[in-house]
Amino acid sequence: MYAIHWPNAILFAFLFLAFPIYVVYRLQAISRKLSRIEQQLLDQKRAEIKADNARIAKSQEPPTA
Repeated sequence: MYAIHWPNAILFAFLFLAFPIYVVYRLQAISRKLSRIEQQLLDQKRAEIKADNARIAKSQEPPTA
């Protein structure tokens, strides 16, 4: 029967549990950052479309004189 060296066993168990948790945390952080970038791009595109629509609508108004 082998004797268990408890400090090493505890360290191994901690790393075995902590590393996957850290990886999941980092993936979530990356996902949040990408979502934020995507939302900013969508907002920018939406603003450009609104500006284009306003410009087109203004150009199609009948002249008032």
